[in-house]
Amino acid sequence: MKTFEELVEEGVGCAVILAGSESDQPHIDKIAKALGIYKIPFEVRIASAHKQPADLQLILEFYDSLKGPLAYIAVAGGTDALSGTISFHSHRPTITCPPDHYNPSGTSNPSGSSNAYIGRPENAARFVAQMFSHFNPKYREKILETVDQKVKDLEVGDETMRSKYK
Repeated sequence: MKTFEELVEEGVGCAVILAGSESDQPHIDKIAKALGIYKIPFEVRIASAHKQPADLQLILEFYDSLKGPLAYIAVAGGTDALSGTISFHSHRPTITCPPDHYNPSGTSNPSGSSNAYIGRPENAARFVAQMFSHFNPKYREKILETVDQKVKDLEVGDETMRSKYK
């Protein structure tokens, strides 16, 4: 089995879930499950922007040194400094997906912090798949498959409701 670093370097398109605290685990689990739908390889790291800025910098330096497509998903509640710090100090795309949806602190980062705010874990995972779908056909195929399935589910729901209320 290939390492995460090898997958990034091969150009698969991977994600790093970077959380401010292990107390965010329930939300991390939701993001991990959603990434699994698209089979996006990922790693989870914990580093507080407020309490561990040096550790966060080392983590960013490591992942940013890898050659290949990678996105960060920042998970931090309260006063979210994590997403803005990641976005400012990294050349990688950063998604803010806070556990305390809707958290406006992730949307008001200073100039140069260009993180995208996506409040739902399943939408954050889909966004990562969309970013990498132009060079990885497996992500494009899975996105199209999920769209087709949703349309089929809605058609079945429509028929069920029509039959029920005749």
